[in-house]
Amino acid sequence: MPRLAAVCVLSAFVLASCSSPPPPVAALPQAAPVPIDGTYGGVMQLTRGGAMNCGDENPITLQVTGHSFTYRLSQPGAEWKPVIVFTATIGADGSFNAQSGPDSMSGTVSQGTMQGSIIGDICAFNFNAARGGTW
Repeated sequence: MPRLAAVCVLSAFVLASCSSPPPPVAALPQAAPVPIDGTYGGVMQLTRGGAMNCGDENPITLQVTGHSFTYRLSQPGAEWKPVIVFTATIGADGSFNAQSGPDSMSGTVSQGTMQGSIIGDICAFNFNAARGGTW
């Protein structure tokens, strides 16, 4: 009986070493990167401030050209600064951070989507926008 077991083990080893390796797995084509430049449309949601002065869901449209954009935040309730202008440059990693005095606009752009936050004097928002999207 031990001899039969040894023959079986040896036969299995010989068969395994004679079989051909499996064919290589075909590489999946990589998706082309989505361009950053273009028009992004979406919505801003209020995170700080009153809906009467800030709105609670406002449309946002951003035109990105040469990896940069300018956005004007309207805050009519702040007579001392009714409009804040942010000029942002999008880095190689897709991030941006624009300052206008103590106010800021920051976020990321990736695969056709832009998201971030805007912090003004009396209003603050989170926003999501899609390249080619409209509100």
